[in-house]
Amino acid sequence: MTPRGEWISCEPTVPCGICYIWQRTLNTLKMGSTPHCFYPQPCRKHRPSILCSRRPPFPQTVRVCGRQPHHLHSRNNSFQLSLLDLTNTGDMAFCQEIYQKNAPRTRTEEESKPAFHIEAKPTGNEPNPPNEGLVLGGGQTIKLMLVPDKQTTPPPPPKKEKPHPQTKMKKFWKNFDPEYVGKVTRVLPDRIGETDLTSKLLGETAHRAAQSYENAKENCIRDVKRIIKECHAANQKYTDSHWDIERDLKITRIRDCLDGLVVDPDDKQYPADAKRVTDIFEDPKFYVDGVSYDDMLQGSAGDCWFLAAISALGCNAEFIERVCVIQDQTVGVYGFVFHRDGEWHQCIIDDKLYLRAPAYDESGDVVLGQYGVRRANQEDQYQELFQRGSQSLYFAQCRDQNETWVSLLEKAYAKAHGDYASISGGQTGEAIEDLTGGVTTEIYTTNILDPEAFWRDELSRIGKDFVFSCAAARWREWRPYLVANEKIREERRSGIVSQHAYAVLATYEGHGQRLVKIRNPWGRKEWTGAWSDGSKEWTAEWLQRLNHQFGDDGIFWMTYKDMLSKYKYIDRTRIFGPEWHVAQQFMAVQVPWSTLDYQQNYFSIDVPEDTDAVIVLSQLDDRYFKGLQGKYNFTLQFRVQKDSQDEEEYLARSKMNYELVRSVNVEVPLTRGTYTVLVKVEATESRREDVEQVIRNNIHRRDKITQIGKLYDLAHQKGQLPSLSSSLCSSPGTSGSGTSTPTTSGASPIQHPPSNSGSSSSSTQHKDDPEEKDPNRNPWNASCVVGLRVYSKQADLGLKVVVPSKEEIDETKHMPTLDRDDVAKSALDEVQAAAGKGDDDDDDETGAEGEAGSGAGAEAVTQDEETTKQTD
Repeated sequence: MTPRGEWISCEPTVPCGICYIWQRTLNTLKMGSTPHCFYPQPCRKHRPSILCSRRPPFPQTVRVCGRQPHHLHSRNNSFQLSLLDLTNTGDMAFCQEIYQKNAPRTRTEEESKPAFHIEAKPTGNEPNPPNEGLVLGGGQTIKLMLVPDKQTTPPPPPKKEKPHPQTKMKKFWKNFDPEYVGKVTRVLPDRIGETDLTSKLLGETAHRAAQSYENAKENCIRDVKRIIKECHAANQKYTDSHWDIERDLKITRIRDCLDGLVVDPDDKQYPADAKRVTDIFEDPKFYVDGVSYDDMLQGSAGDCWFLAAISALGCNAEFIERVCVIQDQTVGVYGFVFHRDGEWHQCIIDDKLYLRAPAYDESGDVVLGQYGVRRANQEDQYQELFQRGSQSLYFAQCRDQNETWVSLLEKAYAKAHGDYASISGGQTGEAIEDLTGGVTTEIYTTNILDPEAFWRDELSRIGKDFVFSCAAARWREWRPYLVANEKIREERRSGIVSQHAYAVLATYEGHGQRLVKIRNPWGRKEWTGAWSDGSKEWTAEWLQRLNHQFGDDGIFWMTYKDMLSKYKYIDRTRIFGPEWHVAQQFMAVQVPWSTLDYQQNYFSIDVPEDTDAVIVLSQLDDRYFKGLQGKYNFTLQFRVQKDSQDEEEYLARSKMNYELVRSVNVEVPLTRGTYTVLVKVEATESRREDVEQVIRNNIHRRDKITQIGKLYDLAHQKGQLPSLSSSLCSSPGTSGSGTSTPTTSGASPIQHPPSNSGSSSSSTQHKDDPEEKDPNRNPWNASCVVGLRVYSKQADLGLKVVVPSKEEIDETKHMPTLDRDDVAKSALDEVQAAAGKGDDDDDDETGAEGEAGSGAGAEAVTQDEETTKQTD
């Protein structure tokens, strides 16, 4: 039987899956005992896909059983397809069944109905069937037709109106709204029975500045004595199980003591060995002839800023002795205290230190040949060169070959921050704060108004009330192409190294000279200008007068004028004596993208008597949880104003720092009364990963996450207080009284994302919102914890956090608080003046209308009375 075909019309309204279904059906049919194949030949651009929702990508040609291809035709948007013979009417039902099984995914009963039906019309029993029919078994000819169901064309969608330009701008800024207000406040999983340590961290409202240090020192000495007792009972030297550098380097090789959560390949350190102090030094001593500013030499870590701070404090041995509170060289345990976020904390370490070279048994011939060790007495010679004395240490060391305090102090500082990588790079002023509990002010030499007053009132008081450090240009060579050669740059600076910290040791004034003594923590590379070693200014009298010796030891003298010229950056740290008291409070703030105004919540200071005060606004020291800082960097500002004065007449305000971003401060005399401290925080987005991603990347480092996570969680508890968390989470700014919090409370708008089962209102709002999320949405969610410390000589000075009520916020929300030099200040004054004039005019018009109304009313009453009399 010769296959014959019928041209069947497929209207464009029929779903595109129909033609493809017929193709799949005809591929599976068998005509008698001979299979007939159907080969679609798709074009390169289109491929037959299963039941798509658009118009079908028809193949260009079809081939029937290897015969001549039949082309598809299109006339007036009607597509024609050639079908094969069907053996019987059962195949038609089979085709319908196949289509219904492979029909497009439907949602309603109406949509599930097929868009066509098959009709069979007999045409007769002629032996030669007509061209428009197909022959079945028995000689019967039928005509197959695809008849599309009648479908109503849906109405065109309503034409969208173009939104107002202001609406479009509002929608654009909506992309920067936070999805929820808050940040990660705890990275470690909750533990059953875990207590909240917030009350312990806050302390009293006002206490002596030295009280926190005395408590930390007492606790450190007590714990170290207990460790000594345990070691003697077990006849074992002390090993710090929480920070064992030898085990971390040789056994586990995880490098938790060296690397942070985010590893920078350029900052990786590769020590070769770790040994105890007694195995490194022949006659180890913590101090040799006391503390000196010339004791320390920098090692492989990039902590010149920290060593410069130690060198600056070395001028007064009392500063170092206050930090190194207790040590037992026999047992190998040492106790230190450091200042962090307004409080002192202890840190206990063992006596293991990193070495530059491996042990002799592990060195190998390559190492021996590299260092030029001779064959005779190899082990003794190797031990003497690479395993003995300060010179063998990998990190910082003392100049004396048997002195250990610098190396152990650096190790304790690294452990307090989690690892050695965390103390790479920093500001000397911040390190001095950590070692003394003082307050550092950033000074640019070009901004000094009166150099004479700066020398007389500040720099000449070094070692008494202030500690100084300095550095060259801190702009990180923002135009390096001007002088591409580093050697040429150093020559033009006369030996001063850029991006490097120096310690200011002493000053001298006399015989017509003002000189400053400075030290490079490298222990080499000195100033080559006037009054440098070997210069013509030096005479025998001046050498004796200043007790100076020539040598490449990193110590040099220079004139005060040259110091202000060559060093652009000076850190001045004020040291507080026992007569000072401090009050401290913390609060968490949500930072908007556009920082136009100060925060709604503010601090309130109650001053009972006139006093000098140092006010410090700081953020959490994120060096202690480096890698978990989040995506944002924050800069702080604040201003102080007295409540009885005009709000615009503020008493003092801080200046924005370039380098010391951890805190800002002002020194101001306060008279009796109440003061308001307004806070402004600006945030910039960095390229750092968020907290969750960093934890996910380091999930295999359980001990490291636990160590850093504890520091993170404890620090962020300061901004989360139970007394305000519930009220602020429900409606920020509203409290029971609507005025302020108790003096022992803080404010925390940090919230957690709502749960799926909790907030029904948010889900309803999401359903009703017709707008789809912008694919370019970049939600802004910057939150930080800030703390205010007030140093004064008043023991009963009070400090509290004020949370304005909703009514107070509504009254002031249209009146932003701007500084005098703000570019929008004059424009705001004009608007407020116009608004005030308009209110006065409205009041005058209202009063006139009232008078006129009252007169008209009286006149009407008189007319009514006369009418009544006439009626009577």
